[in-house]
Amino acid sequence: MLGLPLLALLTRKQAAVVIAHEYAHISRQHGHFARWAYVTRQRWAALGDLHERNHRLITAPLRLFLSWYVPRMMRETLEFSRRCEMVADAQAIAVCGNDIAFDAEAALALRQRAMSTRFWPDIFALAGSDDIARTRPFTQLLTEPANSHPRDGAQAAVWLHESLCQEPDSHSTHPVFFERIAATGFDPADPLPDHLPWHLDETSAAADWLGAEASGIAAQLDADWRETAEQGWRDAKEWRAHQQREFSNLLQRREQQVFDEQDWLELARLAETFDPAGTLRAEAVAQGLQHSPEDPALLQLKAGDLQQSGDIQSAISIWHRISQNSSSSEYQAHRHLCELYLRLGDKPAAEHHRQIADQLWAGEDVGQSVSKDLFPHGMDASELALLQGTLQPLFQHARAIWLCRDTPPDTASPPRWFLYVQAYDSWFMRLVGRLTGEDDVNASACKRLLERLQARLHLYLEVRFIGPNDQIPGHCTTGSLIAQAGSAAAHH
Repeated sequence: MLGLPLLALLTRKQAAVVIAHEYAHISRQHGHFARWAYVTRQRWAALGDLHERNHRLITAPLRLFLSWYVPRMMRETLEFSRRCEMVADAQAIAVCGNDIAFDAEAALALRQRAMSTRFWPDIFALAGSDDIARTRPFTQLLTEPANSHPRDGAQAAVWLHESLCQEPDSHSTHPVFFERIAATGFDPADPLPDHLPWHLDETSAAADWLGAEASGIAAQLDADWRETAEQGWRDAKEWRAHQQREFSNLLQRREQQVFDEQDWLELARLAETFDPAGTLRAEAVAQGLQHSPEDPALLQLKAGDLQQSGDIQSAISIWHRISQNSSSSEYQAHRHLCELYLRLGDKPAAEHHRQIADQLWAGEDVGQSVSKDLFPHGMDASELALLQGTLQPLFQHARAIWLCRDTPPDTASPPRWFLYVQAYDSWFMRLVGRLTGEDDVNASACKRLLERLQARLHLYLEVRFIGPNDQIPGHCTTGSLIAQAGSAAAHH
């Protein structure tokens, strides 16, 4: 499930970097330590839970020892795991070379984003019209479909700019993107190279190494996937039918009453799916802008249409208007301007907007403090019920779950979705988490469940876990709460 997409979407040299990294783990027996550390942590956690319930005086010395020793053991094992990843990266670079390692890291980041935000959502979008029995995603990947990579080098550069802004995660044993890129000798603050590995420019590793066997492996993976994705397919089909009803209702209301800009915006969004060959989308955008000429969501749709038709200069003009008139869309506007200027070949202008966007991301814009808060999900009751039904197995392990988005609900561009999960904990794991951020059993269960449930969701969710001693973010409010204390949260 992981190996074939990697081989199908990377070149032989890029895939060799991944394999060298894994062989470094194997040759240094990192897996043996990881298994030992996992079992040891679980045993100490069980002992801590046992003595949480046993507060007799005779056990006081042992409780003191647990509170002193276990956090230190956890901290050291977590740090060792991080060093293992850095050693494996260094070994892969030594074997394959800096340039190939840079290419591999960039290609992996780009492919991962394309797969999660384009390829798999497009697969599940077929549920409204196709039978799952005819769906063969892994076979499709052997042909490098357009939605398995960025649109072009300009979009690839902007995606990498965002990846380079990601901050290290204290709860993860893996380096973040800018750390891995820096290890190859590339300065993350420098402009990106002109040539980026946004698509295959030579034969894939699957074709080189697997040959005729690749199609048979893909067919077997397709069959396995269809068995596990049936519920997700039904959920996606139900969501598509819901959208179709909303589209029909909007068409009826358009004939019966006067629309406002939000009605035209929603009609334009749905027309892209249900009237792709018609003129309804363009009409809805134009009518909406007559009601509200500076509405950022409608302007974004207009800019997207101009860009699609090849009128880059007009699209740039609109994004400049958005950046000046809408603080909530300012970051996004500068990313789009960077991409459009790259597409025109104006590198100085593109780099200028990249720097502004990076500053906005970090909240360091001169003279202006930029809020990094997220927004409530803004879903209607039927869509929220669909999501809650899919995530139901997660509820028994979590105190609370929130869903947020990076743009207001009335924004035109598809948002990034953030799922915040606060797992059940105990005094023992709170003590451990204070020093190391180590997960307890329920947090580990949440992570494993989410890995399995992600393939059934009609949305791609970026998951954030709230640790035992972490403060609940300000954007995790009643409006973004979707589950609490083992059950779905009610919304009216």
